[in-house]
Amino acid sequence: MKKYISILVSVAVIVVAFFILKPKLSDSYLQKGNEQLDSANYELAVEYYSKALKFHKKNTTALLNRAKSYYQLEQLESSLNDFTELLAADSANFQGYFGRALIYIKQEQWKDALNDLVMAQSNDNKVSDVPYFIGFSYVKLNEYEKAIDALNNAIAIDPGYAEAYYQRGIAKANLGDLEGSAADFNKSLELDKNNLDAYERRVKYKIDKEDFKGAISDYDAIIALDKDNQDAYFQRGYFKLRIRDFQGAISDFDKSIEINPKHIKSYKKRGNAKAGLGKFDEALSDYDQALALDKGDFESYFMKGRIYLSKSDIKNASIQFSKAIQLKNDYAEAYYMRGVTKAMQQKYEESIQDFNQAIKYNKNYFEAYLGRATSLGMLERHNEALVDYDYYLKHVKNNGSAFLNRAVSRINVDNTKGGCEDLKKALELGVEKAQEMLNMYCSNN
Repeated sequence: MKKYISILVSVAVIVVAFFILKPKLSDSYLQKGNEQLDSANYELAVEYYSKALKFHKKNTTALLNRAKSYYQLEQLESSLNDFTELLAADSANFQGYFGRALIYIKQEQWKDALNDLVMAQSNDNKVSDVPYFIGFSYVKLNEYEKAIDALNNAIAIDPGYAEAYYQRGIAKANLGDLEGSAADFNKSLELDKNNLDAYERRVKYKIDKEDFKGAISDYDAIIALDKDNQDAYFQRGYFKLRIRDFQGAISDFDKSIEINPKHIKSYKKRGNAKAGLGKFDEALSDYDQALALDKGDFESYFMKGRIYLSKSDIKNASIQFSKAIQLKNDYAEAYYMRGVTKAMQQKYEESIQDFNQAIKYNKNYFEAYLGRATSLGMLERHNEALVDYDYYLKHVKNNGSAFLNRAVSRINVDNTKGGCEDLKKALELGVEKAQEMLNMYCSNN
Protein backbone atom coordinates (compact mmCIF):
# COMPACT_ATOMS: atom_id res chain seq x y z
CA MET A 1 0.00 0.00 0.00
CA LYS A 2 2.82 2.37 0.86
CA LYS A 3 4.32 1.55 -2.54
CA TYR A 4 1.19 2.68 -4.39
CA ILE A 5 0.97 5.83 -2.32
CA SER A 6 4.60 6.57 -3.21
CA ILE A 7 3.85 6.09 -6.92
CA LEU A 8 0.80 8.34 -6.74
CA VAL A 9 2.83 11.03 -4.98
CA SER A 10 5.53 10.79 -7.67
CA VAL A 11 2.94 11.13 -10.46
CA ALA A 12 1.40 14.12 -8.72
CA VAL A 13 4.80 15.75 -8.41
CA ILE A 14 5.46 15.20 -12.15
CA VAL A 15 2.04 16.62 -13.09
CA VAL A 16 2.57 19.66 -10.89
CA ALA A 17 6.05 20.11 -12.30
CA PHE A 18 4.64 19.91 -15.86
CA PHE A 19 2.09 22.61 -15.20
CA ILE A 20 4.77 24.75 -13.59
CA LEU A 21 7.10 24.23 -16.57
CA LYS A 22 4.46 24.87 -19.29
CA PRO A 23 4.62 28.68 -19.05
CA LYS A 24 8.38 28.54 -19.00
CA LEU A 25 8.45 26.31 -22.10
CA SER A 26 5.97 28.67 -23.78
CA ASP A 27 8.16 31.69 -22.99
CA SER A 28 11.23 29.83 -24.25
CA TYR A 29 9.58 29.14 -27.61
CA LEU A 30 8.26 32.72 -27.65
CA GLN A 31 11.80 34.02 -27.27
CA LYS A 32 13.03 31.80 -30.12
CA GLY A 33 10.13 32.95 -32.26
CA ASN A 34 10.98 36.58 -31.55
CA GLU A 35 14.57 35.99 -32.65
CA GLN A 36 13.36 34.54 -35.95
CA LEU A 37 10.84 37.35 -36.40
CA ASP A 38 13.58 39.94 -35.90
CA SER A 39 15.68 38.08 -38.51
CA ALA A 40 12.74 37.99 -40.96
CA ASN A 41 12.66 34.18 -40.85
CA TYR A 42 8.88 34.21 -40.71
CA GLU A 43 8.17 30.54 -41.40
CA LEU A 44 10.44 29.43 -38.57
CA ALA A 45 8.97 32.14 -36.34
CA VAL A 46 5.49 30.70 -36.96
CA GLU A 47 6.71 27.25 -35.88
CA TYR A 48 8.11 28.55 -32.60
CA TYR A 49 5.06 30.70 -31.84
CA SER A 50 2.81 27.70 -32.52
CA LYS A 51 4.82 25.65 -30.03
CA ALA A 52 4.62 28.47 -27.51
CA LEU A 53 0.84 28.50 -27.87
CA LYS A 54 0.68 24.73 -27.57
CA PHE A 55 2.10 25.03 -24.07
CA HIS A 56 0.22 28.21 -23.18
CA LYS A 57 -2.90 28.96 -25.22
CA LYS A 58 -3.35 32.35 -23.60
CA ASN A 59 0.12 33.60 -24.51
CA THR A 60 -1.20 36.72 -26.24
CA THR A 61 2.27 37.92 -27.21
CA ALA A 62 2.89 34.68 -29.10
CA LEU A 63 -0.52 35.01 -30.76
CA LEU A 64 0.16 38.62 -31.78
CA ASN A 65 3.60 37.85 -33.18
CA ARG A 66 2.38 34.77 -35.02
CA ALA A 67 -0.30 36.98 -36.61
CA LYS A 68 2.45 39.40 -37.67
CA SER A 69 4.52 36.54 -39.11
CA TYR A 70 1.58 35.16 -41.07
CA TYR A 71 0.99 38.69 -42.40
CA GLN A 72 4.57 38.92 -43.65
CA LEU A 73 4.14 35.52 -45.33
CA GLU A 74 0.98 36.83 -47.08
CA GLN A 75 -1.01 34.12 -45.31
CA LEU A 76 -3.74 36.63 -44.61
CA GLU A 77 -6.53 34.30 -43.47
CA SER A 78 -4.27 32.72 -40.83
CA SER A 79 -3.12 36.16 -39.76
CA LEU A 80 -6.72 37.41 -39.59
CA ASN A 81 -7.74 34.44 -37.43
CA ASP A 82 -4.91 35.10 -34.99
CA PHE A 83 -5.71 38.81 -34.71
CA THR A 84 -9.39 38.00 -34.15
CA GLU A 85 -8.52 35.43 -31.45
CA LEU A 86 -6.20 37.95 -29.83
CA LEU A 87 -8.93 40.59 -29.70
CA ALA A 88 -11.35 38.07 -28.20
CA ALA A 89 -8.84 37.61 -25.37
CA ASP A 90 -7.82 41.28 -25.13
CA SER A 91 -10.46 43.69 -26.46
CA ALA A 92 -8.22 46.72 -25.82
CA ASN A 93 -5.22 45.48 -27.79
CA PHE A 94 -4.09 48.33 -30.05
CA GLN A 95 -1.84 46.17 -32.24
CA GLY A 96 -4.61 43.62 -32.69
CA TYR A 97 -7.01 46.20 -34.14
CA PHE A 98 -4.30 47.90 -36.21
CA GLY A 99 -2.93 44.62 -37.57
CA ARG A 100 -6.35 43.33 -38.53
CA ALA A 101 -7.15 46.66 -40.18
CA LEU A 102 -4.06 46.29 -42.40
CA ILE A 103 -5.35 42.91 -43.54
CA TYR A 104 -8.74 44.40 -44.37
CA ILE A 105 -6.94 47.12 -46.34
CA LYS A 106 -5.04 44.50 -48.33
CA GLN A 107 -8.37 42.79 -49.02
CA GLU A 108 -9.91 46.16 -49.97
CA GLN A 109 -12.53 45.82 -47.23
CA TRP A 110 -12.42 49.53 -46.48
CA LYS A 111 -15.34 49.76 -44.07
CA ASP A 112 -14.10 46.85 -41.95
CA ALA A 113 -10.68 48.47 -41.92
CA LEU A 114 -12.16 51.76 -40.74
CA ASN A 115 -14.02 50.07 -37.89
CA ASP A 116 -10.78 48.52 -36.58
CA LEU A 117 -8.77 51.69 -37.12
CA VAL A 118 -11.27 53.70 -35.07
CA MET A 119 -10.97 51.12 -32.27
CA ALA A 120 -7.17 51.27 -32.51
CA GLN A 121 -7.29 55.08 -32.30
CA SER A 122 -9.51 54.92 -29.22
CA ASN A 123 -6.78 52.90 -27.51
CA ASP A 124 -3.85 55.04 -28.69
CA ASN A 125 -4.38 58.39 -30.44
CA LYS A 126 -0.71 59.33 -30.74
CA VAL A 127 0.31 56.92 -33.52
CA SER A 128 0.32 58.80 -36.84
CA ASP A 129 -0.12 55.61 -38.90
CA VAL A 130 -3.67 55.14 -37.62
CA PRO A 131 -5.16 58.45 -38.89
CA TYR A 132 -3.06 58.01 -42.04
CA PHE A 133 -4.74 54.69 -42.85
CA ILE A 134 -8.11 56.12 -41.86
CA GLY A 135 -7.51 58.86 -44.44
CA PHE A 136 -6.24 56.30 -46.97
CA SER A 137 -9.40 54.20 -46.53
CA TYR A 138 -11.65 57.23 -46.92
CA VAL A 139 -9.84 58.12 -50.17
CA LYS A 140 -10.61 54.63 -51.45
CA LEU A 141 -14.27 55.14 -50.47
CA ASN A 142 -14.30 58.51 -52.32
CA GLU A 143 -15.10 60.34 -49.08
CA TYR A 144 -12.46 62.99 -49.62
CA GLU A 145 -13.40 65.56 -46.98
CA LYS A 146 -13.30 62.90 -44.26
CA ALA A 147 -9.99 61.73 -45.71
CA ILE A 148 -8.51 65.23 -45.44
CA ASP A 149 -9.62 65.54 -41.80
CA ALA A 150 -7.90 62.25 -40.92
CA LEU A 151 -4.75 63.08 -42.87
CA ASN A 152 -4.57 66.50 -41.21
CA ASN A 153 -4.49 64.61 -37.93
CA ALA A 154 -1.70 62.31 -39.14
CA ILE A 155 0.37 65.32 -40.26
CA ALA A 156 -0.26 67.11 -36.95
CA ILE A 157 1.19 64.08 -35.13
CA ASP A 158 4.07 63.68 -37.61
CA PRO A 159 4.79 66.77 -39.76
CA GLY A 160 7.35 64.75 -41.74
CA TYR A 161 4.88 62.08 -42.89
CA ALA A 162 5.48 62.16 -46.67
CA GLU A 163 2.79 59.60 -47.54
CA ALA A 164 0.18 61.56 -45.60
CA TYR A 165 0.86 64.67 -47.72
CA TYR A 166 0.67 62.49 -50.83
CA GLN A 167 -2.72 61.00 -49.91
CA ARG A 168 -4.05 64.41 -48.91
CA GLY A 169 -2.94 65.69 -52.31
CA ILE A 170 -5.03 62.97 -53.97
CA ALA A 171 -8.06 63.89 -51.85
CA LYS A 172 -7.69 67.60 -52.65
CA ALA A 173 -7.31 66.89 -56.36
CA ASN A 174 -10.55 64.93 -56.34
CA LEU A 175 -12.29 67.87 -54.67
CA GLY A 176 -11.00 70.19 -57.41
CA ASP A 177 -8.41 71.92 -55.24
CA LEU A 178 -5.56 71.60 -57.73
CA GLU A 179 -3.40 74.30 -56.12
CA GLY A 180 -3.65 72.64 -52.70
CA SER A 181 -3.09 69.25 -54.26
CA ALA A 182 0.11 70.40 -56.00
CA ALA A 183 1.38 71.95 -52.75
CA ASP A 184 0.89 68.62 -50.96
CA PHE A 185 2.65 66.66 -53.70
CA ASN A 186 5.51 69.17 -53.55
CA LYS A 187 5.77 68.68 -49.79
CA SER A 188 5.64 64.91 -50.16
CA LEU A 189 8.51 65.01 -52.64
CA GLU A 190 10.46 67.41 -50.46
CA LEU A 191 10.29 64.76 -47.72
CA ASP A 192 10.71 61.73 -49.98
CA LYS A 193 12.28 62.27 -53.39
CA ASN A 194 11.79 58.57 -54.22
CA ASN A 195 8.00 58.72 -54.32
CA LEU A 196 7.30 57.85 -57.96
CA ASP A 197 3.55 58.15 -57.50
CA ALA A 198 3.88 61.69 -56.18
CA TYR A 199 5.80 62.73 -59.29
CA GLU A 200 3.17 61.15 -61.52
CA ARG A 201 0.33 62.84 -59.64
CA ARG A 202 2.08 66.21 -59.74
CA VAL A 203 2.55 65.84 -63.50
CA LYS A 204 -1.24 65.93 -63.92
CA TYR A 205 -1.35 69.33 -62.24
CA LYS A 206 1.45 70.62 -64.46
CA ILE A 207 -0.33 69.36 -67.55
CA ASP A 208 -3.51 71.15 -66.46
CA LYS A 209 -1.43 74.34 -66.28
CA GLU A 210 0.21 73.49 -69.63
CA ASP A 211 3.56 73.46 -67.87
CA PHE A 212 5.02 70.89 -70.24
CA LYS A 213 8.62 71.67 -69.32
CA GLY A 214 7.69 71.07 -65.68
CA ALA A 215 6.10 67.75 -66.64
CA ILE A 216 9.30 66.77 -68.47
CA SER A 217 11.31 67.63 -65.36
CA ASP A 218 9.15 65.32 -63.25
CA TYR A 219 9.57 62.50 -65.75
CA ASP A 220 13.34 63.10 -65.59
CA ALA A 221 13.10 62.36 -61.86
CA ILE A 222 10.91 59.30 -62.42
CA ILE A 223 13.34 57.86 -64.95
CA ALA A 224 16.28 58.55 -62.63
CA LEU A 225 14.50 56.38 -60.05
CA ASP A 226 13.27 53.74 -62.50
CA LYS A 227 15.42 53.45 -65.63
CA ASP A 228 13.20 50.76 -67.16
CA ASN A 229 9.95 52.69 -66.80
CA GLN A 230 8.64 52.43 -70.35
CA ASP A 231 5.61 54.64 -69.76
CA ALA A 232 7.81 57.39 -68.31
CA TYR A 233 9.93 57.47 -71.50
CA PHE A 234 6.77 57.55 -73.61
CA GLN A 235 5.19 60.35 -71.56
CA ARG A 236 8.38 62.41 -71.53
CA GLY A 237 8.64 61.97 -75.29
CA TYR A 238 5.04 63.07 -75.68
CA PHE A 239 5.65 66.31 -73.79
CA LYS A 240 8.87 66.96 -75.69
CA LEU A 241 6.75 66.62 -78.80
CA ARG A 242 4.36 69.22 -77.39
CA ILE A 243 7.19 71.76 -77.01
CA ARG A 244 8.52 70.82 -80.49
CA ASP A 245 11.71 69.19 -79.19
CA PHE A 246 11.38 66.63 -81.96
CA GLN A 247 14.84 65.08 -81.62
CA GLY A 248 14.47 64.72 -77.86
CA ALA A 249 11.05 63.16 -78.37
CA ILE A 250 12.46 60.66 -80.88
CA SER A 251 15.15 59.60 -78.39
CA ASP A 252 12.53 58.92 -75.74
CA PHE A 253 10.24 57.03 -78.11
CA ASP A 254 13.26 54.97 -79.21
CA LYS A 255 13.83 53.97 -75.58
CA SER A 256 10.14 53.25 -75.05
CA ILE A 257 10.15 50.93 -78.08
CA GLU A 258 13.39 49.27 -76.94
CA ILE A 259 11.69 48.34 -73.65
CA ASN A 260 8.38 47.39 -75.31
CA PRO A 261 8.69 46.74 -79.07
CA LYS A 262 4.91 46.33 -79.32
CA HIS A 263 3.97 49.74 -77.92
CA ILE A 264 1.87 51.11 -80.78
CA LYS A 265 1.58 54.65 -79.42
CA SER A 266 5.36 55.05 -79.35
CA TYR A 267 5.62 54.26 -83.07
CA LYS A 268 2.82 56.71 -83.86
CA LYS A 269 4.22 59.54 -81.77
CA ARG A 270 7.72 58.90 -83.08
CA GLY A 271 6.22 59.18 -86.55
CA ASN A 272 4.78 62.57 -85.57
CA ALA A 273 8.17 63.72 -84.30
CA LYS A 274 9.92 62.60 -87.47
CA ALA A 275 7.30 64.38 -89.54
CA GLY A 276 8.05 67.51 -87.50
CA LEU A 277 11.67 67.24 -88.67
CA GLY A 278 10.58 66.73 -92.27
CA LYS A 279 11.67 63.07 -92.24
CA PHE A 280 8.53 62.02 -94.03
CA ASP A 281 9.63 58.59 -95.28
CA GLU A 282 10.83 57.60 -91.80
CA ALA A 283 7.53 58.83 -90.37
CA LEU A 284 5.61 56.69 -92.88
CA SER A 285 7.69 53.70 -91.79
CA ASP A 286 6.69 54.24 -88.15
CA TYR A 287 3.00 54.48 -89.04
CA ASP A 288 3.33 51.27 -91.06
CA GLN A 289 4.89 49.60 -88.02
CA ALA A 290 1.94 50.69 -85.91
CA LEU A 291 -0.44 49.28 -88.53
CA ALA A 292 1.49 45.98 -88.57
CA LEU A 293 0.69 45.72 -84.85
CA ASP A 294 -2.92 46.86 -85.24
CA LYS A 295 -4.56 46.73 -88.67
CA GLY A 296 -7.54 48.64 -87.32
CA ASP A 297 -5.49 51.68 -86.33
CA PHE A 298 -7.40 54.38 -88.23
CA GLU A 299 -5.25 57.18 -86.73
CA SER A 300 -2.12 55.86 -88.47
CA TYR A 301 -3.88 55.91 -91.84
CA PHE A 302 -4.97 59.47 -91.11
CA MET A 303 -1.42 60.51 -90.24
CA LYS A 304 -0.09 58.81 -93.36
CA GLY A 305 -2.57 60.87 -95.35
CA ARG A 306 -1.21 64.06 -93.81
CA ILE A 307 2.36 63.01 -94.60
CA TYR A 308 1.49 62.35 -98.25
CA LEU A 309 -0.22 65.74 -98.34
CA SER A 310 3.02 67.31 -97.05
CA LYS A 311 4.85 65.51 -99.85
CA SER A 312 2.31 66.98 -102.35
CA ASP A 313 1.18 63.44 -103.20
CA ILE A 314 -2.50 64.35 -103.24
CA LYS A 315 -3.74 61.06 -104.70
CA ASN A 316 -2.08 58.88 -102.06
CA ALA A 317 -3.16 61.28 -99.32
CA SER A 318 -6.79 60.86 -100.40
CA ILE A 319 -6.39 57.06 -100.40
CA GLN A 320 -5.11 57.06 -96.81
CA PHE A 321 -7.94 59.28 -95.59
CA SER A 322 -10.40 56.92 -97.26
CA LYS A 323 -8.84 53.94 -95.42
CA ALA A 324 -9.20 55.80 -92.14
CA ILE A 325 -12.88 56.48 -92.90
CA GLN A 326 -13.47 52.79 -93.73
CA LEU A 327 -12.28 51.91 -90.23
CA LYS A 328 -14.06 54.79 -88.48
CA ASN A 329 -17.20 55.87 -90.27
CA ASP A 330 -17.72 58.97 -88.10
CA TYR A 331 -14.12 60.24 -88.43
CA ALA A 332 -14.86 63.95 -88.97
CA GLU A 333 -11.19 64.95 -89.32
CA ALA A 334 -10.60 62.36 -92.05
CA TYR A 335 -13.65 63.51 -94.01
CA TYR A 336 -12.40 67.09 -93.75
CA MET A 337 -8.90 66.24 -94.93
CA ARG A 338 -10.19 64.11 -97.79
CA GLY A 339 -12.42 67.05 -98.70
CA VAL A 340 -9.29 69.22 -98.84
CA THR A 341 -7.59 66.75 -101.21
CA LYS A 342 -10.68 66.69 -103.42
CA ALA A 343 -10.75 70.49 -103.56
CA MET A 344 -7.04 70.51 -104.44
CA GLN A 345 -7.90 68.26 -107.39
CA GLN A 346 -10.73 70.67 -108.34
CA LYS A 347 -13.30 68.00 -107.52
CA TYR A 348 -15.44 70.55 -105.73
CA GLU A 349 -18.73 68.63 -105.64
CA GLU A 350 -16.96 65.64 -104.07
CA SER A 351 -15.16 67.90 -101.61
CA ILE A 352 -18.48 69.43 -100.54
CA GLN A 353 -19.85 65.94 -99.82
CA ASP A 354 -16.87 65.25 -97.54
CA PHE A 355 -17.19 68.59 -95.77
CA ASN A 356 -20.89 67.80 -95.26
CA GLN A 357 -19.92 64.53 -93.56
CA ALA A 358 -17.34 66.26 -91.37
CA ILE A 359 -19.99 68.72 -90.19
CA LYS A 360 -22.52 65.91 -89.71
CA TYR A 361 -20.23 64.21 -87.20
CA ASN A 362 -18.91 67.42 -85.63
CA LYS A 363 -21.21 70.42 -85.85
CA ASN A 364 -18.48 72.64 -84.36
CA TYR A 365 -15.87 71.70 -86.95
CA PHE A 366 -15.44 75.29 -88.12
CA GLU A 367 -12.71 74.54 -90.66
CA ALA A 368 -15.14 72.23 -92.47
CA TYR A 369 -17.57 75.16 -92.88
CA LEU A 370 -14.72 77.20 -94.34
CA GLY A 371 -13.73 74.36 -96.70
CA ARG A 372 -17.29 73.96 -97.89
CA ALA A 373 -17.65 77.72 -98.37
CA THR A 374 -14.50 77.80 -100.48
CA SER A 375 -15.67 74.95 -102.70
CA LEU A 376 -19.12 76.52 -103.07
CA GLY A 377 -17.44 79.77 -104.05
CA MET A 378 -15.37 77.99 -106.69
CA LEU A 379 -18.64 76.63 -108.11
CA GLU A 380 -20.02 80.20 -108.05
CA ARG A 381 -22.69 79.21 -105.54
CA HIS A 382 -21.97 82.39 -103.65
CA ASN A 383 -25.17 82.74 -101.64
CA GLU A 384 -24.65 79.25 -100.18
CA ALA A 385 -20.98 80.01 -99.63
CA LEU A 386 -21.81 83.18 -97.71
CA VAL A 387 -23.91 81.25 -95.19
CA ASP A 388 -20.87 79.12 -94.37
CA TYR A 389 -18.45 82.07 -94.36
CA ASP A 390 -20.72 83.95 -91.96
CA TYR A 391 -20.92 80.98 -89.61
CA TYR A 392 -17.16 80.40 -89.73
CA LEU A 393 -16.19 84.05 -89.17
CA LYS A 394 -18.67 84.32 -86.32
CA HIS A 395 -16.47 81.83 -84.45
CA VAL A 396 -13.02 82.39 -85.98
CA LYS A 397 -12.35 86.10 -86.23
CA ASN A 398 -8.63 86.23 -87.08
CA ASN A 399 -8.46 84.42 -90.42
CA GLY A 400 -7.58 87.05 -93.01
CA SER A 401 -7.92 84.63 -95.93
CA ALA A 402 -11.49 83.81 -94.90
CA PHE A 403 -12.36 87.54 -94.93
CA LEU A 404 -10.76 87.83 -98.38
CA ASN A 405 -12.77 84.89 -99.74
CA ARG A 406 -16.02 86.17 -98.24
CA ALA A 407 -15.29 89.51 -99.87
CA VAL A 408 -15.15 87.79 -103.26
CA SER A 409 -18.52 86.10 -102.69
CA ARG A 410 -20.08 89.34 -101.39
CA ILE A 411 -18.90 91.29 -104.41
CA ASN A 412 -20.26 88.55 -106.69
CA VAL A 413 -23.74 88.95 -105.18
CA ASP A 414 -23.52 92.74 -105.56
CA ASN A 415 -22.77 93.45 -101.91
CA THR A 416 -19.76 95.59 -102.72
CA LYS A 417 -19.93 97.54 -99.47
CA GLY A 418 -19.77 94.34 -97.40
CA GLY A 419 -17.02 93.03 -99.68
CA CYS A 420 -14.94 96.15 -99.13
CA GLU A 421 -15.36 95.90 -95.37
CA ASP A 422 -14.05 92.33 -95.56
CA LEU A 423 -11.11 93.38 -97.73
CA LYS A 424 -10.10 96.03 -95.20
CA LYS A 425 -10.30 93.46 -92.43
CA ALA A 426 -8.23 90.99 -94.47
CA LEU A 427 -5.59 93.68 -95.03
CA GLU A 428 -5.51 94.44 -91.28
CA LEU A 429 -4.84 90.74 -90.69
CA GLY A 430 -1.87 90.75 -93.04
CA VAL A 431 -3.34 89.54 -96.34
CA GLU A 432 -1.50 91.82 -98.80
CA LYS A 433 -3.50 90.58 -101.78
CA ALA A 434 -6.50 92.40 -100.33
CA GLN A 435 -4.92 95.76 -101.25
CA GLU A 436 -5.10 95.02 -104.96
CA MET A 437 -8.78 94.18 -104.70
CA LEU A 438 -9.45 97.24 -102.57
CA ASN A 439 -7.94 99.38 -105.33
CA MET A 440 -10.04 97.60 -107.90
CA TYR A 441 -13.44 97.48 -106.22
CA CYS A 442 -13.44 99.94 -103.38
CA SER A 443 -11.98 103.23 -104.60
CA ASN A 444 -15.44 104.82 -104.33
CA ASN A 445 -16.18 103.33 -100.90
